[in-house]
Amino acid sequence: MALSLAWGIDDSVEVNGNEYELNLEFSRVLRWYELWKDKDMSNFEKVATSILLVVNHVETIDDIPPDDIIPLSNAIIKRIAGDTVASTTVKRDLRGNILEDEEKKWYDIEEDSGYIYSSFLMDYGMDLIQEREKGMLHWDKFNHLLSGLSDDTKFRNVLKIRMMDYPEKATQQEIEEIRKAKRAVALKSDRAAIEFEMMDLKQKREYMEKKKGSELNGE
Repeated sequence: MALSLAWGIDDSVEVNGNEYELNLEFSRVLRWYELWKDKDMSNFEKVATSILLVVNHVETIDDIPPDDIIPLSNAIIKRIAGDTVASTTVKRDLRGNILEDEEKKWYDIEEDSGYIYSSFLMDYGMDLIQEREKGMLHWDKFNHLLSGLSDDTKFRNVLKIRMMDYPEKATQQEIEEIRKAKRAVALKSDRAAIEFEMMDLKQKREYMEKKKGSELNGE
């Protein structure tokens, strides 16, 4: 949702005629994202726990009318993750990651937390750990500050390296240097592919044979 300098931030959602006030402090929302990735919880447990995490004045899920539970969860998802992209907003997936390119994830909000922390401190003089303790930094503000980090920050430099293309006329040495740089800042999901690129032909064959064997054994 876009910030409105005229009207402020609306933290309420309406479901079946009932209005619910949300607590969208940034670290609380980050925990909300983490909760949805918990493989040990059932879908209903995730729905119930996520509601209790961000809805004010609700102590148990029984405080919510049964017909409101699923629609309220969907309204919270829409409020936090959004469903449209405007020029002043940032679209995110359900892990909290900015969708710079819908076919490619360039950063992970958990894996890159150190880069984000140092970048906020550098650009804004804002210590996110202290902000978390204060409980005053709203998710919408955090969202826009994150998207507005300058090119000089570590976070933006890491993104540049990850998004870097190999020059058309690059030498083999230049390609290897770029690969090493990419590997150094790669997300876990991308690291295997980059390491495979850096292998020689013999290593690639051995890797593929080992991978095939693992798949046959159900590993």
